[in-house]
Amino acid sequence: MIERWKTAVMIRAATTGDEPRCAEIFLSTRRATFHWQPAAPFDLDDYRRSVEDEEVWVAELGNLVVGFASIYPPAGLIQNLFVDPDWQHHGIGTALLDRACAHLSQPVRLRCLAANRSARAFYERNGWVVEAPPLPPQDPFILYRK
Repeated sequence: MIERWKTAVMIRAATTGDEPRCAEIFLSTRRATFHWQPAAPFDLDDYRRSVEDEEVWVAELGNLVVGFASIYPPAGLIQNLFVDPDWQHHGIGTALLDRACAHLSQPVRLRCLAANRSARAFYERNGWVVEAPPLPPQDPFILYRK
């Protein structure tokens, strides 16, 4: 729980009722952050495809979901971590990472697009180390572990 605001940020398991808000966060964050890709192909259905067969955790401030993380426990992998652009830089991503790591076997891994410099800096500030560099163009992701 983070108490930087009048209401504490709570991390909890997502419900089906959270899907529309998580899809909005997924779409808006990708459009705001992935400036090297055209925004037109992104849509709300991308969220459901991206978290299929995964556990999803949400960060909630009052009654508003402000971020989410999805994990795939059999591989010890954090698949997604997205925070609403209006709520970034407030510790929400770190709280989601901590919760995700607590539910996965060590070492925990995650993949990050090599072009996403701000996310890479965030992970590295939080103690993640590069396990495998990207192999462009076939795999534009960096594999991190903690």
